[in-house]
Amino acid sequence: MKAYRLLFVVAIAIAALSGCRKHDRPDRQHPGGGSNEGDGNGHTTEQTIFQLKENKNWVISYGGKDVRDGAKVEVINIDNVPANIIYIVSVINRDNYDTYKGNVESFMKNELEAAGDYIYEGSPEEILFDPFRHGTWYAFIMALDSNHKLTGEYAYSKFTVEEEEPTAEFNKWIGTWTATQGQYAYDLTISSLEANYIYKVEGWETGNYLDEQMNQEYLETFFDNGRMYFVSQYIQSYEENGTTMEECFLGEVDYDGILHEMGLYLIQDEGIDLAYASFEDENNAIITPCEVTTDIDGEEFTTNFHDMKYFVWSVGEQQWFHFNDVVATLPMTMKRVEAEPAGTKATAVMRGRSTRPLRGKVFVPKDQKKAVRAVKM
Repeated sequence: MKAYRLLFVVAIAIAALSGCRKHDRPDRQHPGGGSNEGDGNGHTTEQTIFQLKENKNWVISYGGKDVRDGAKVEVINIDNVPANIIYIVSVINRDNYDTYKGNVESFMKNELEAAGDYIYEGSPEEILFDPFRHGTWYAFIMALDSNHKLTGEYAYSKFTVEEEEPTAEFNKWIGTWTATQGQYAYDLTISSLEANYIYKVEGWETGNYLDEQMNQEYLETFFDNGRMYFVSQYIQSYEENGTTMEECFLGEVDYDGILHEMGLYLIQDEGIDLAYASFEDENNAIITPCEVTTDIDGEEFTTNFHDMKYFVWSVGEQQWFHFNDVVATLPMTMKRVEAEPAGTKATAVMRGRSTRPLRGKVFVPKDQKKAVRAVKM
């Protein structure tokens, strides 16, 4: 049994970024491949063409929720896969898998490109994922040849994740708040998307003279040990003047080193903790910036986030733009306006590019995350 990680060249364009979630990982090589002759052990040797084939002897199963080193995780178990089989594992929920309309081949090829960071060999294998949202999920094993191309051989299982009962600690954040820094005051409405895990936050970067586009948006924030984390994330795609625009919520750092031009640099990666809100008392909280290690043209530079706001990537112009020139900087204060009844639920549309649906993400401890790329705005 062996698990190892492929090193891929990460594309800079937003189209190459991963989906949104607190511990998103990401990107990857291009798909390809197929299989031809078998070796008598239920798998293929030389690759010539892609041949779709379900192997019902391989076992992939959901092991439930667990806590490892203080972090909540989901457990996926692999068994009965021969030692000389290499493969990727993908976990995707029903709504997102349905975007493929039953085209397993298309799904597998897209997963190799979009979720092929980790390659495994043989079994048994236990793989930890970030927490799943409630609903129906599908877990896949997808075999690769020695060139890390899909053979077409796969196994899958279906499982259900139940939503937890919300704790009193989780419910404390639900309600309306005013987040303030200097001249800026954002009226926030916080509701539950997934008990003990995800909130829906409406009202960020609105008010005063700020862009009214933000009145149509919402953020997903994440509950962790009493705190509420603001995380970089994909928002939506739309067409403008004949080009595709990819809207995201991202963070900036203020570089004050000596090797490069000083000023604000954008962190393009999704799934990065930008800031966290913590209670000072029952009705007051503070939003504290998170520390991040950035890669600025080869220099590793560690600092706290300066701000977090909405950006848009123009696919046609291959350029980032922000909606508002000046926004609140971190830290900020939060004051409760009104609490909502416990159990109040929010509704939200599914987020994710049709070609890169949201999926389960392999868990990576925060102290093992690498420096993230920063670009000058």
